[in-house]
Amino acid sequence: MKTNEINISLVGKKVSVMVTGMRVNGIITGIWEDEYASGVRVKHEPVQWGEDSYTTLLSTARKCDNSGNLKYTELI
Repeated sequence: MKTNEINISLVGKKVSVMVTGMRVNGIITGIWEDEYASGVRVKHEPVQWGEDSYTTLLSTARKCDNSGNLKYTELI
């Protein structure tokens, strides 16, 4: 996904994202944007990393070159 594809209609869509090197499925719960970057908030299946368990992710990328985790976020 690229920063120019981010819009409010994506909320509720199913996606596949990279979390701690693992690909997991989730649902977009919101959109995030500032002057330099934009992205999506994703609630995903639990990922265990040591003693921590992660269930949400903010997948973002820079607007100038689309560099960031957002490039690994794919609609299902």
